[in-house]
Amino acid sequence: MKMRNLVKEKLEDKGYVLGAFVASGSPTNAEILGINNFDFILIDMEHAQTNMETMVDMIRASELYEMAPLVRVYDPADGPMMARMLDVGVHGLMIPMVETPEHAKYIIDNVKIAPLGKRGIGVGRGPRWGWYQDYNKGECNENTYVIMQCETRKGVENIDEICATPGLDCIFIGTADLSQDMGCFGDMKNPEFTEAIDRVLKSCEKHNIVPGIVTGSQEEATMRIKQGFKFVTIMNDLGFFRAQSKNLIDNVRKSISE
Repeated sequence: MKMRNLVKEKLEDKGYVLGAFVASGSPTNAEILGINNFDFILIDMEHAQTNMETMVDMIRASELYEMAPLVRVYDPADGPMMARMLDVGVHGLMIPMVETPEHAKYIIDNVKIAPLGKRGIGVGRGPRWGWYQDYNKGECNENTYVIMQCETRKGVENIDEICATPGLDCIFIGTADLSQDMGCFGDMKNPEFTEAIDRVLKSCEKHNIVPGIVTGSQEEATMRIKQGFKFVTIMNDLGFFRAQSKNLIDNVRKSISE
């Protein structure tokens, strides 16, 4: 049995992929997004309560509908933790706050096996207990999707060197943290901020790295895809539930009072 990289397959088919952060720790929410034909989910372990066992159930729910299950890690300096997540079967990792080429290399060392990295040979759910016969012969290197987040001014300054890291697949811009670090929190039209976005996008194009970004609306997602971004999140499941449930209850109460 051959290991697959669902993100690469969908990028080749459509030219872009759309996904969601899942902060709820809910395999049911993951399954619903798969039913709705999302390309990927990012199981958020940086800002959410999800544990490893629940994460595996979310991975299984995603795989059922050929939606790529990816995980945002909670500690960008904990390489063994990243390797363990891959050992239990996640298809790829998002690492926050990557600012230097040295950090980028450290990540690759811990998530790729030799000769590209130094990750230990795995025999668990990642290689399906030996079902993926070539997993430890390099197949996992080709099919493990590595996303590094650019979220600070320093990360932007070093983006060209970071993008040159062998084994890197995608740079993902966290607009909230980046704008905060640049002193213009939430101002997506700030000239310095938009210049930083363009700089990251151009570096990705130069090094054949997939450019990614977070968005918060249909209009913003459409704009970013047309701008050249190819890996785009369009919602957070808990944020979406909060906003939509608030909208519904407010509208019902308004209708009653009319």
